[in-house]
Amino acid sequence: MRLLFTAFCVLAFIAFSSNEVYAMQRHGTKTYSQQPIPQDSTIVTIEKPNPVDAVKTFFKNFHAQDTLALKEMILPEIMLTSMSIKGEQRRINKTKIDGFLKGIASIPDSISFEERLIEISYSSDTQVATVSTTYEFYYNNLLSHIGTNKFTLFFIDDKWIIVGIADTRIYGS
Repeated sequence: MRLLFTAFCVLAFIAFSSNEVYAMQRHGTKTYSQQPIPQDSTIVTIEKPNPVDAVKTFFKNFHAQDTLALKEMILPEIMLTSMSIKGEQRRINKTKIDGFLKGIASIPDSISFEERLIEISYSSDTQVATVSTTYEFYYNNLLSHIGTNKFTLFFIDDKWIIVGIADTRIYGS
């Protein structure tokens, strides 16, 4: 009798399970041989650095005359394009980045210089950014000129790389 009861239970279980699986499949419900186990998961969001921070680092390295650090931040083929303005006169000057870096390295320790950023604004998407700054440039603690800087940056290898620099230099009359 015990054998007959065990056989009945097994057959009833199989019949019930088959009907449940058939009903689940008919209604589009997925079936699993084992129930999925919720697992702990951690969502890691990596924040992209702000392009403004890259420009601030550029000026920190500029003031320190750290041409090696500057070179790592700048695409080697770019030109620095400047427009000098004195009264009604406008002069455009283009300098290869290597010439710009050599000029920075050649400034003697006896000369102080500082480019004070006044206002900073930027526009950015996931791969390209433009950063604009107004500035005052001091040479041996005297105001030399004012102007605007425009930086174009690309996001390459998890960091912002400067791919273009243009500036104005407005001198008193």
